[in-house]
Amino acid sequence: MKQFVFFSFLLLSFNGWAETEAQINQLEKALFRIQQETQFTYQQFVMTQEMRRNETQKPLVPVLPGATGSVPVPKYEDMEHLKQEQHERIQQYTVDLDRLYARYKELENEKLLILEEINQLEQEQEGQ
Repeated sequence: MKQFVFFSFLLLSFNGWAETEAQINQLEKALFRIQQETQFTYQQFVMTQEMRRNETQKPLVPVLPGATGSVPVPKYEDMEHLKQEQHERIQQYTVDLDRLYARYKELENEKLLILEEINQLEQEQEGQ
């Protein structure tokens, strides 16, 4: 009878350990996916940031190096149109940067929650 109780206890302990191990594996897979998305989001952020920086530094009227003779002066309306387009691109890049930064922070918070849950499960598993 004592052996039956002992083996039953071992079986229950093993089942609990196996369930915990399965939960940890699922959390680690989710963590890996989040880390990949975090890296992708960061790369998008850096690229968008660089595009915005280039847009803000780009001269509105292209300068032709080595051009000789008279260079035609662009029309005022055309210049205003180009300025407006550039301004809209810069605004869109800014909106995109804000969105990407918010998503990055969201993913970092999810990652921290998953890491805490994994640590908690591992501590419970050690106590079994």
